[in-house]
Amino acid sequence: MSVQNNLIPFSTPITIAGVNYTHFEMRESTVDDMFEAEMELVKTGGGTHTPLVFNGQMMVRQITQVSNDQGATFAGPFTMNMLKSWGTKNYRALRGAQVEIDLLGEVEASDQKES
Repeated sequence: MSVQNNLIPFSTPITIAGVNYTHFEMRESTVDDMFEAEMELVKTGGGTHTPLVFNGQMMVRQITQVSNDQGATFAGPFTMNMLKSWGTKNYRALRGAQVEIDLLGEVEASDQKES
């Protein structure tokens, strides 16, 4: 999977408010995202020791938009209940993009330090 163009396909279409979406866009995570995700998890007894849910909390913050080939878009807010309804294959697609985007950001940050 390549996230270079930032338009990433879902494994299977998702539905929000009766509209099917086939692609998503995701941004790099921030330290603020990490704090917010962890604070949300603490409310329910989770935290960084519950990585599946922590990563999900990060995803709902990092997804910027979903879209389809007909031009429909939805820019959030995205919730954990939405994420749960999108299925395992889509979770894996989101997680793969999340890891790749964060790795690309680390490479860019490393490049900037050297100059």
